Amino acid sequence: MNAIKTTLAVALVAATTSAMATTAVEQKPATAVEAVKAQAAQAKTATVAAAQATKDAAKTQVAVAEKATQTKTLTVKETTKAKTADMKKAVVEKAAATKETAVVEKAAATKETAVAAKDATVAKTVAAKDAVVTNTVAAKDATVAKTVATKDAVVAKTVEAKDAAVEKATDAKETVETKTEEVKAEAKKDCAKKCAEKKAEAAKAEKKGFFSWFKKAA
Repeated sequence: MNAIKTTLAVALVAATTSAMATTAVEQKPATAVEAVKAQAAQAKTATVAAAQATKDAAKTQVAVAEKATQTKTLTVKETTKAKTADMKKAVVEKAAATKETAVVEKAAATKETAVAAKDATVAKTVAAKDAVVTNTVAAKDATVAKTVATKDAVVAKTVEAKDAAVEKATDAKETVETKTEEVKAEAKKDCAKKCAEKKAEAAKAEKKGFFSWFKKAA
């Protein structure tokens, strides 16, 4: 707007100066009316020229402004496009990095989980194996102890039974010997008694026979 005003002022000054100069040269031969007409025509021409110049300047300025606006708009558009592309690229790169990080972290977590599960399985297997071995050893020890106790009990019972049998046999032998002695003594006593009785009977019979014979003989 200031440029338009400046151009218009310059054109008016130039037209006025030109008209004044022409009037000074031609005032002598011309009349005052012609001089006024000439000045009016020159002023009109100068005004038209100034208006045209102003119009052209305005058009030029508008064109320059439009071009500048277009350039600025294009620059803004290109800048926005570039920024958008950069932002899109950054978003894609960030998404890719995030995805890659997530994949790596997931893989690491999966690996750690698998290792932990494997370690737990190994520990569980070892614990189960140790428990089986411990139970087997305990059962074997218990069986051995039970077998030894049973064997000791059998041996003790056998020894006890043997001692009892020996003692019983000894007692029976002693009892038999005692009874044998008693039987022998009783037998001797019976034998002596029977022998005495037989002898007495024999003597009696002999005496009876003698008396019978004596009676017969008499």
